[in-house]
Amino acid sequence: MDVFGKLSRDVQFVLGGAVLYVIFSFLDWQHASFSNGFITVSGGRSEWNGFGIIAGLVVFALLAWELARIFVPNIAIGGLSPGLVSLALAALLAVATVITFLTHTDHVYWPAFVGLILSLVIAWFAWMRAKGEGVEMPQMGTAASSAGSAGSAGSAGSAGSAGSDEPAGSAGPTEPTDGPSE
Repeated sequence: MDVFGKLSRDVQFVLGGAVLYVIFSFLDWQHASFSNGFITVSGGRSEWNGFGIIAGLVVFALLAWELARIFVPNIAIGGLSPGLVSLALAALLAVATVITFLTHTDHVYWPAFVGLILSLVIAWFAWMRAKGEGVEMPQMGTAASSAGSAGSAGSAGSAGSAGSDEPAGSAGPTEPTDGPSE
């Protein structure tokens, strides 16, 4: 328990939230009861049904990764930083839980709300931890614009030589294409 006390607040929330999430995932996320005055019949389903299986597996992967980060200091997956892997797993858990919550809408029971809140709290603290560790998020706009300009230049060059009657740039005379002429 001394090891847990020495961890940062963000790590404690991610680990503690993940353990609580596992516990609540086995409780009834859907619950229904029927009573006719004499006999009461009730039943429920945990998160481990349908798409909830994905969320359950992701939380176990997150727990394993976080424990590995504690006990193996220089752990990495390929070129990804440990903070980015933690953040990706926590975000995947939140998305999978939201999808599970939205697909299990019949007879929603209180553990589903607790699980949803826990997944969002875990994702928040994983993001705060990653930000504190200096993990930088990829800039999608910059990558997309450079790939888009390279792709459009490449496609314009190939389109100019493949089916256009006009020469592309300062190229020499071209042979007519077999396609229909206008």
